[in-house]
Amino acid sequence: MSRNMHTSTTGHPKANRGVKLNGKQHDGLSATKVSAAGRTMESRQQSPSVQELTRALTKSRQQFKNAQVQIKVLVERNTHLLEKLVDLAQKEAQTRQLAYHDELTGLPNRSLLQDRFNQAMSQAKRHNKPLALLLLDLDEFKCVNDNLGHVVGDKLLLAVVERLAASIRGADTACRYGGDEFVIMLPEIDNAVMAAAVAAKVRVRLRKPYIIDGYEIRITASVGAAVYPADGQTYDELIKQADIAMYRAKTGAGKALITTLPKDDSPQVETPTSGALNGADRPDDHDFFIKDNSAEKSR
Repeated sequence: MSRNMHTSTTGHPKANRGVKLNGKQHDGLSATKVSAAGRTMESRQQSPSVQELTRALTKSRQQFKNAQVQIKVLVERNTHLLEKLVDLAQKEAQTRQLAYHDELTGLPNRSLLQDRFNQAMSQAKRHNKPLALLLLDLDEFKCVNDNLGHVVGDKLLLAVVERLAASIRGADTACRYGGDEFVIMLPEIDNAVMAAAVAAKVRVRLRKPYIIDGYEIRITASVGAAVYPADGQTYDELIKQADIAMYRAKTGAGKALITTLPKDDSPQVETPTSGALNGADRPDDHDFFIKDNSAEKSR
């Protein structure tokens, strides 16, 4: 009886320990589950949701579209500015062209001639070389304008310019001095004989006939030359001496001869008036004009 009671008494503590052990084990599993659930919630809170990612992507796309629009606007503005710069550059070039070149012929004007003369004079002094200015005037050019009009007169001037350009070197300068007057600058020539040779060549080229708007026009040129340093030391001095020489050359100069070309296959009839380009006398005809007598009397 006593043994049975001892046995039962000692058996209860084991059972109680087993329950406590099971209780402790149960408590440990619960803690593990709670910890795992906490980490899951924390990771969910830290990582963005699909909606947030969608909103961010939409925002980025909109920013990209806005950037594209701004780039397009900037490109258009840049293109417009470039067009303005090109236009301004062209206007500046045109202004410079008009400031230093003759509008009709495109030749250098007096301003550019004087500028080039100053440079050529420096070279002539440095190299101890002569420099020449040729002043050229078309004889009775006014008659062409008066009888055929300024349009034909302008075309004649352009044709004269072509022949002048073909008569000089690349380093030389042909300038429209005004009206029917031209100046040719010959830098660093060997001697005065070279200037006279150029003047003779120019006269021969210019006296050949011009065919303009159904007219054959023959015109001569008077040329005066001045050579540095013998005839002057400055631009003004040389121009003055060349002008004096040109008017001396005009004594007995040739005249302007205008001939109407036939419009059909009939023979051409040349009818000059009271003078001849080569000094030969030819019969007069009122249809063609050579000499302006009123202009001659006013001299």
